[in-house]
Amino acid sequence: MNDRTDSTAQHVTAIPPQELRRARLIALIVGVAVPLVLSAVVLGLVLSWLPELPSPAVTHWGPSGADGFGPPETFAWMAVLLGFVLPAVMTVGTLLGVRDHWGGAARLLAAMALGISGLSAVVALSGVSLQRGVADASHVSDIGGQMVAAFAVFVALIGLGWLVQPHVRPAPAAPLQPVHVDAIGRGQRVVWLATASMSRAAVILVSLLIVVIVGVTAVMAIRFTDRMWIPALTLLLVGVAFASSASFRVRVGPDGLLVRSMIGFPRVHVPLADVVSVRAVECNPFGEFGGFGWRLGLDGRTGIVLRKGPAIEVERRDRRPLVVTVDGAAVGAAVLQAYLDSAQAPADPEGGAA
Repeated sequence: MNDRTDSTAQHVTAIPPQELRRARLIALIVGVAVPLVLSAVVLGLVLSWLPELPSPAVTHWGPSGADGFGPPETFAWMAVLLGFVLPAVMTVGTLLGVRDHWGGAARLLAAMALGISGLSAVVALSGVSLQRGVADASHVSDIGGQMVAAFAVFVALIGLGWLVQPHVRPAPAAPLQPVHVDAIGRGQRVVWLATASMSRAAVILVSLLIVVIVGVTAVMAIRFTDRMWIPALTLLLVGVAFASSASFRVRVGPDGLLVRSMIGFPRVHVPLADVVSVRAVECNPFGEFGGFGWRLGLDGRTGIVLRKGPAIEVERRDRRPLVVTVDGAAVGAAVLQAYLDSAQAPADPEGGAA
């Protein structure tokens, strides 16, 4: 077995620089410039209407009507934080993460940033306009109809943001330097094992998220005992999601490719009979799948992508292609290819591979 791999930088995409610059510029306009203008207009209207609002004002509506109250300035902060800061962080983070690996995922994230800005604008303006001239916040009417309109705007702006951006089709993922594994004869057994884990930065980020959720849970336990189940359930779901996707065991053997979470689920098995082709590639999860974890790519592939780097890409019969990021992917792909070659080779009279 030859373990040599090519250490030179490989690029997933081969997009002309001018086309890439245009795509990134329009994404900035869609996800940063337009939300900035929109949030500035909304902020101006909200600030001009604040003196007409009751104090405290309704800041949250539930299924039974108004159920949360706070300072009227909450809507001004909403216009800034949700209308501009969040979309801008999403878009700039996408540009930094994707770099030159542009594709449908980056285009969608910029469009979603625009949609979030529009959603925030409708919610903020609706929440303020419903309370103008009302002396007692308990008399404020329901916001249900306005929320329907807000989500309609959200969906429409995502579609618009998608359409105004150029369609950039990345080249297929660049293969790594292939590794050669000698033919595996019938009756022989070779197994390759590896562990696919999140990068340190991703683990730190998720850990910080869990800390924040724990803090929110503690605050709600003290102040809102009747709603404790909401943050508690969120904490449970985040914990299970983290435990089930932080690390996977990858196994290549005579029965094909098996990828299983360290806690047992989720798992995916690709039998050797379902493997059409296999190769080792360089993967950028953010650019190709829009993030890390168990992902569905806009190009039709399924990804178990926990970090940037080498990956095994398997084309499956009658299923989506599967991409798994793992160190030593070139060796794992070579072992699977050797089994595939052995299965396809005609048997010689003595029972071995021809």
